[in-house]
Amino acid sequence: MAVTRHEFSLDNGNKFYIRKYDAFLSLRVLGEVQKKFLVALTSLMEAQDASLSEEAKERNLFKAIDSISKSLDGDSIVALVKQVLNPEFISVSIEGEPPDKLDEGMLNRSTDSLYDVIAIIFEVLKVNYTELFTRGRTLIGQGTPQEAIH
Repeated sequence: MAVTRHEFSLDNGNKFYIRKYDAFLSLRVLGEVQKKFLVALTSLMEAQDASLSEEAKERNLFKAIDSISKSLDGDSIVALVKQVLNPEFISVSIEGEPPDKLDEGMLNRSTDSLYDVIAIIFEVLKVNYTELFTRGRTLIGQGTPQEAIH
């Protein structure tokens, strides 16, 4: 099976080449991402529930903020980003140069802002996990949509 890589470009023209993680690394990264973000995201969604009173919404929002602040300190965010942006699976071509592994130095050279870093992280997660949440919906409890028979 040929190794495929996804190409992603920033507005500054630098190109990133993303390969899918190996199976066990993929599971490890998924576990870390969900551990850090799942509780916080659930709390934020609960804070938007239209059926709740304003007081309950506010209580859930503060719960979400508390959860985020406890699980997402700077060091844990940096560690998670380093895990997601694994240089064995991501390379970058800066200003048309040959691609090189995306280590911390290359990340700093290839991005112009925090927005760029977040965009790369999002793209890596999308490349590695989109199939799980689309094709694999039946594996995680979502049934396939019923089609009308005419």
